[in-house]
Amino acid sequence: MKALLVWPKFDSFSFWNFEKVCALAGVEYMTPPLGLLTVAALLPADWELRLVDENVAPLTEADFEWAELVLVGSKIVHRDRALAVIRRARALGLRVIVGGPDPSLTPAPYVEAGANFLCLGEAEVTLPGLLTDLARGVESGIYRSDQAANLHASPVPRFDLIDHRKYLYVGIQYSRGCPYSCEFCNVVDLFQGPYRTKSLPQVLAEMQRLYELGYRGQLDFFDDNLVGHMKTVKPFLRGIAAWLEAHRYPFQLSTSVTLNVARDPELLELLRAARFKYFLVGIETPDEHALRTAQKPQNIGFSISEAADRIYRRAGATIHSGFLLGLDGEAGDIADRIVRCIDEASIPWVMAGVVYPLPGTQLAKRLDREGRLFPRARHTVVARDQVSAGLQFKPERPAGDVLRDLVRVMRHAFEPANYFARCTNVASRLNTVPKLFYSWHLTLRNVRLFFRLAVAMLAVRATRWPFVHALARVMFSNPSGVEALVTLSVLYVHFSSMLPYCYERIAEQQRALEELGEAAWLERNLRPTDDPGPAPLPEATRVVPLDRLRRRAVESGPT
Repeated sequence: MKALLVWPKFDSFSFWNFEKVCALAGVEYMTPPLGLLTVAALLPADWELRLVDENVAPLTEADFEWAELVLVGSKIVHRDRALAVIRRARALGLRVIVGGPDPSLTPAPYVEAGANFLCLGEAEVTLPGLLTDLARGVESGIYRSDQAANLHASPVPRFDLIDHRKYLYVGIQYSRGCPYSCEFCNVVDLFQGPYRTKSLPQVLAEMQRLYELGYRGQLDFFDDNLVGHMKTVKPFLRGIAAWLEAHRYPFQLSTSVTLNVARDPELLELLRAARFKYFLVGIETPDEHALRTAQKPQNIGFSISEAADRIYRRAGATIHSGFLLGLDGEAGDIADRIVRCIDEASIPWVMAGVVYPLPGTQLAKRLDREGRLFPRARHTVVARDQVSAGLQFKPERPAGDVLRDLVRVMRHAFEPANYFARCTNVASRLNTVPKLFYSWHLTLRNVRLFFRLAVAMLAVRATRWPFVHALARVMFSNPSGVEALVTLSVLYVHFSSMLPYCYERIAEQQRALEELGEAAWLERNLRPTDDPGPAPLPEATRVVPLDRLRRRAVESGPT
């Protein structure tokens, strides 16, 4: 079987698409599709595989002519392009299997586009039964289960199917899910089972495979919360640190963690020993009442600025954080609180936005029940990111106040003097262990990136002095922090390119609010639409439950 695996192009102008950063680094895209590489490892060993990531190479007619089967992965940001790929493959008479986060939560559009098979949920559970049916000549079906995959049986992803030099970094995974139930997060809905992890030998095998393939540089753990079980993650981190030391530290690491890691000094030391350099941390809001309403109690009961300082000084990692406005229960002075929090904690990378009710989340369901969700937001994402999306529901506070607060927070966070002052503050106290030479290829790439960055910073009056001052101060006070400062400066190039677009989109909502008045604006946006959303799954499509998947796997043996 010749199987064509397609990762659709994400060409949206978005806070989540770091095109400017990739251009400075001289690479094609941020990271390869880890989910699709894992699916590839689950396919029969005698199949011929070809993976096309449209973000680094075009999908051609020759690819379709070669293929006998097409597998398409999709996140919600890829939906439009994924549907187009499905329709093209079906028009050519090819069978199509589709899976991924978006089909798992919203399958109907993919059925309507003509996909033969939907592999929903975790592929380790549902793909074996699909492959068995495919070998028996079954022409279509939906395969889904609420069963959580046993990650100890998950294979090493097929990293050999990609050219790692075309990417900024590569991802691997230790855990799935999260032990917390934040109302606005779709991880709770996507992974129905408990928080679970792979074993240390499994992860080391994945790192070894990347090492053997010649990859060096940043390795991102694509976990929603790497430290979901703080006790069990400690021996894991010790094993990672020992492997890195034995291999002369070919990788530096990054991941997502919860802010309460700062409460555990031993854990912070282990994260530093394992060379974690960047953490994505969902601070969300300094308002504890709003955190309780959003079901995020893990951020309550300690100082955010003190927690951030411990991470900088003990883990040696920088923090990138999200802040949300429009949460139920937030105070009227929330903008002042967020601005003060950003400055006191010296959070360089700030992703602020109005909380977005992602389809399928507990937040979206609650707002819908309460008659506060805008109908157009029920089934799809109506903007490119959470910043430019503005309001998609009726907030408890006046809508105009929420939007004004968002603009204020963003302007403060990304004003060049403020941004580079925070970067300087962090880099000057960062207790990190730098490594500038990973390979000749990466070293040359980083040197080229630095000179391109310097040109970009010096060419603009607003960034010229803040950048030069920051670089000089960090080089004098803490040379080991220069690497982090340069990374944060590169990110600013991306942010500054996005801000005008985001401000204009928010301004469109603000103008409509002023013209109509808030009551009329809300009434118009809450008015039912003629669009019923995705049609229900057709009755002719078979849904195969877990027990039948297991039984078929036992009856037919390995595929």
